[in-house]
Amino acid sequence: MNTTSINLIEKLTQAAGLSGYERNITAIVQKELQSCGTVETDAIGNVLCTLPGKRSDAPVILFAAHQDEIGFIVSDILESGFLRIFNIGGWNTITLPSSPVEVINSHNEPIRGVIGQISPHFLKKGSPQQIPDLDELFVDIGASSAREVRDTFNIDIGSLVIPVSQFTHITQTNRLISKAFDDRIGIAALIELGKRISITDHDATVVLAATVQEEVGERGAYVLANRVEADMAIVIEGAPADDVPGGPNHPQTCVGNGAHVRIFDPTHIGHPALLSHIKEIAHSSSIPIQLAVRKGGGTDAVALALAAKGIPTVVTGVPVRYAHSHNCLISVDDYVSLIDLLTAVCLKTNTGINCT
Repeated sequence: MNTTSINLIEKLTQAAGLSGYERNITAIVQKELQSCGTVETDAIGNVLCTLPGKRSDAPVILFAAHQDEIGFIVSDILESGFLRIFNIGGWNTITLPSSPVEVINSHNEPIRGVIGQISPHFLKKGSPQQIPDLDELFVDIGASSAREVRDTFNIDIGSLVIPVSQFTHITQTNRLISKAFDDRIGIAALIELGKRISITDHDATVVLAATVQEEVGERGAYVLANRVEADMAIVIEGAPADDVPGGPNHPQTCVGNGAHVRIFDPTHIGHPALLSHIKEIAHSSSIPIQLAVRKGGGTDAVALALAAKGIPTVVTGVPVRYAHSHNCLISVDDYVSLIDLLTAVCLKTNTGINCT
């Protein structure tokens, strides 16, 4: 993986783009894909790039990844100058105390702060430390009053609160640490797929979709489903890895073992024929994949699979440790395997999927 790819991943993960406020990511996607095909953006913020195939009778393949990341919004300003927050997307609150954030003020300036909670020094003697509720947490920006928050820092109710994380490339093992791999690593793969396919001969027409508001209910995907005309769809995700201490005895999504290919989750069942097609391509191309049955979670597949008369859909992805937290970890090798897999699907799919 070259420096250009690492730089792309860093640019995407370090940019701010909460659900409903993805414009920074949208601008990157538009710029990166403008040379690949016809790019358009709909009213909700989905970006679509179409790369026509050589054959009019070949299938249309839709690839979708979501632009948004999880974060917070200021829900109240206390007279003491602390900020109460409400979550945009799902968080495990045990990861939040002492985590750095940036509050975006009315001048679009980032104001550094930290998520705080009551110190253990002030807990009643003998009482256990509890997992905090979000209502018990607050953001401290160093203000001493509500007036100072508004007049000096230009922050008000509705200001966005962005997680802060340092981007790190662990060169010894070719792994990356950053925020927002769910799903900026999918967006990066979507962009790199577009660049690869744009310089190859391919029979199938390829549609790349960077969706919005996935973390708050697949809203962009539902809009996309109203207009999409595809013969099959592949969702590209930052898939939570389960290969950590305390995880299952037989983990199915391990960092470093290849691309994630999902058979089942509670919101979507992978289309059997498309699954078989993807597995055959991976085998014939010697691309490592990991098949997974997930007991929780969901993706844009829930909307795309139900579009029009139904689109055969499968979820793929890059394994991500510590997803939905400030600091996540991935393997660049898994990222490369995923792009190789998606590219092979584009080049080796000349007919539709048999749904009978």
